[in-house]
Amino acid sequence: MLQPNTLASLFSLLQEMTLVHRKNSEFEPSTRMHRLENGMLYGYLIAIALMAIAAFVQYTRPSQHLAMVLLLLYAMVLLCGLGFMLLTIVNVGNVFWRHRKQRFPELLTRLQQDMNGDAAFLARLLCYDKATLEYALLQYRHRWDIFDGRVGLLTGDLRKLGLFPAFAASAMAASTLLKSDINIYLWLPLILAACFYLVAFHAHGQRERPQQVATLLEYAIRHTKTHAEPGQETAIEEPRQRRQSRRGARQASAGVPQ
Repeated sequence: MLQPNTLASLFSLLQEMTLVHRKNSEFEPSTRMHRLENGMLYGYLIAIALMAIAAFVQYTRPSQHLAMVLLLLYAMVLLCGLGFMLLTIVNVGNVFWRHRKQRFPELLTRLQQDMNGDAAFLARLLCYDKATLEYALLQYRHRWDIFDGRVGLLTGDLRKLGLFPAFAASAMAASTLLKSDINIYLWLPLILAACFYLVAFHAHGQRERPQQVATLLEYAIRHTKTHAEPGQETAIEEPRQRRQSRRGARQASAGVPQ
C-alpha cells in the first residue's frame, strides 16, 4: 500500500510546500529599516554575550571598574531591546499608514497569494491515495509537534507569554540582581533565558507555514479518492530530482543554436 517511490515523491512535494516563500515588497519594511532592526538585534545578542563574560570575571575577580562595565552593558541591552521594539512598531505603523484607506490590506493580499499558490499544490496532493496522505500527515505532524515540545521545554509557552513581556521580566530580574551582590550562578540562567527567548520567537515564527501545510493535507485527505487512479501513481512516483534534471536538459538543449 505504501510504496517507497510514492513516499519519496510525496516528501519532495511536502518539502516544496513547507519551504515556499511568497514575498510582497509592498508590505515589507525598507532596506534601511530592516538593517536597523538587524543591528538592534545583533547589538542585543552581543551585549548579552559580553554581560555573561563580564559577570563571570566579576564573580571570580571582583572589581569596581568591571561593575561599571556591567552597568553599561545592562544599559546597552535595554537600549537595543527598546530600539528593536520601537522599530517594529514604526514599521507596522508605516504599513498601516500607507494603506490606511483600505481594510486589512496585508491579510487580504496574503490570502490571495495563498489561495492561488496552494491550489496547484492541492492538485498534486489529490493525485495520491488516501492512505498515503494520512500516513504523511501522521509523520509530518508528529515531527513538528516534537519540535514545538523541545522549544517549549527550553522557554515555556512563549505564545501565551509573548516576547515583549518576556524581555520586560528579564529586565526586571536583571535590575534586581544589579542591586544585590552579583552571583554568577544567578546571572547565567537569566542570560540564557533571554537568548532562548529570541530563539523560540524565531522558531515559533517558522512554525506558521507547517501548520498551514498540515491543514492542506487534511483537506486533501477529505477530498481524495481511496485509491489512486491508474496512470496517476506512475506519474507521481518519479522523483523530483529526476524531473528537475530532465527540465534542465531540455532548457540546455533549447539554448543550443541549431
